Amino acid sequence: MKNKGERGSVTLFVLVICMFVTVMLSAYMINMQDKKQAQEREIERITESYNQNEQQMEEIYNRALKK
Repeated sequence: MKNKGERGSVTLFVLVICMFVTVMLSAYMINMQDKKQAQEREIERITESYNQNEQQMEEIYNRALKK
């Protein structure tokens, strides 16, 4: 005969595993979202640096030479 005190142990085990998987997937998704945002900021910064006009580029070049 089964012990009545152990009836919920399998259910509890399954719930704990489901919660663990959910937390791990959430952490993975948050990490991927952060990487995506960082990559978008980097692309925006690079795009802005390429969109400078000739006078700004000359000023930056001259400042770099003086340092």
